[in-house]
Amino acid sequence: MNLTIWKRIMHTQHGVALALNILLQGCLMATLAPLIPLLIAEKIGLDKTAVMLFFLINTLVGIAVTLGTGWLSDGTIARYKLVLVCGIIAAVGFVGLSQATTTSQAWLAGIAIAAIGVGFPQLFAVAKSGVVADWEQEAQVMGITALRTMFSLGFVFGTAAASLVANLDIRNVFLMIAAASVLVTFSAAVLLYSMEAHMRREAVRIKESNPSTSTTKTGYSLPVWALIVPLVALTILRGADSARGVYLPLVMLQLFKDATIAPLMFGITAAAELVAMGLMGYVASKIGEKVTITIGAVVGALFYAVMSFSQSLPLLYIAHIFYAIFVAVVVGVGMAYVQNLVKNRAGLGGSLFMVVFNVGSLIGILAPLLVKDYDQTIFIAPIILCVVGAALLMFGDRTTQIEARLQSTAVVIEAGQEILVVE
Repeated sequence: MNLTIWKRIMHTQHGVALALNILLQGCLMATLAPLIPLLIAEKIGLDKTAVMLFFLINTLVGIAVTLGTGWLSDGTIARYKLVLVCGIIAAVGFVGLSQATTTSQAWLAGIAIAAIGVGFPQLFAVAKSGVVADWEQEAQVMGITALRTMFSLGFVFGTAAASLVANLDIRNVFLMIAAASVLVTFSAAVLLYSMEAHMRREAVRIKESNPSTSTTKTGYSLPVWALIVPLVALTILRGADSARGVYLPLVMLQLFKDATIAPLMFGITAAAELVAMGLMGYVASKIGEKVTITIGAVVGALFYAVMSFSQSLPLLYIAHIFYAIFVAVVVGVGMAYVQNLVKNRAGLGGSLFMVVFNVGSLIGILAPLLVKDYDQTIFIAPIILCVVGAALLMFGDRTTQIEARLQSTAVVIEAGQEILVVE
């Protein structure tokens, strides 16, 4: 982890508060992840198909909500209002899920809970447009990945919290989660309100100190079609990561007859991510996000090769240390890459990444319906996904070339007239 970057974050107004709020988001999400299946399957009584449909509906609604709020947040509706409203809706969903007794009630609660995913991309939107906006391009990537480390740290704490409350009455636990989500939501909303107000004041100050900036605008936006290949590539890589989350506990249980192995492996990776996030952010600042993600995908393919063919438990544990590199490039460097593809739409950039994350997760949600056994060879599929994602990103992503062409032609708006300047 680059201490220089953290010093810059801490000395930036609202930098510390932003990092703490991202940490809280990670804690909340990590606490939810293992407890929702327990509630809907054991207490409400959903069968395997109903559980799959619950997560499918939740994910699809989450995609729609995230995209919609991301679009609205870039100048239409204040970010803090969107986070506040969606957070309250999600809290109502948690209460509803805690009291649900039928499948339809659980599904309806799952729809409301999907709104909880709005806070994460909005926090990273203000990180991009507020905290690291004036930094050098290389430092921006490192700053975003450093802040993403706080989310991973939150996952470590949240997983521990989930294990502590798992043996309590799960319905009462979700009432506590509802209360916690309200607190996390209000904290994020207050921060977003303060940061947006600060950014508006800074914009006015800059405009008054340099009036020419108000009449001259330069910039460009990538066409939508240019975003398809990199987003698809990242979605494929996220799908590979999602497959591990679904199958690892089942494969390890069948292989070693020990249910404690998989949680320990998850913990090893989560701890290693704290270092890997900063490391891969630094690498990306030197060689570029696309190449870094590709290298991470190759590491992911090697990891899944070990998981597919090795039955040495120490080797499998060691492999999970290196797997953190793959996670870091997909969820850390990947977020910075997507945000850089839509430089002028910070809210949309964060939301697009969440769509990538959620669509990739669908692979893990739907795959159990297609697999009959839990043999190690299940992990051959993620090997293919890693290779395909890496190849698509390296050889199919033309955004760099498109950016170069767009930069060669700038439109300068001055005195109400457009002047085409060809460099």
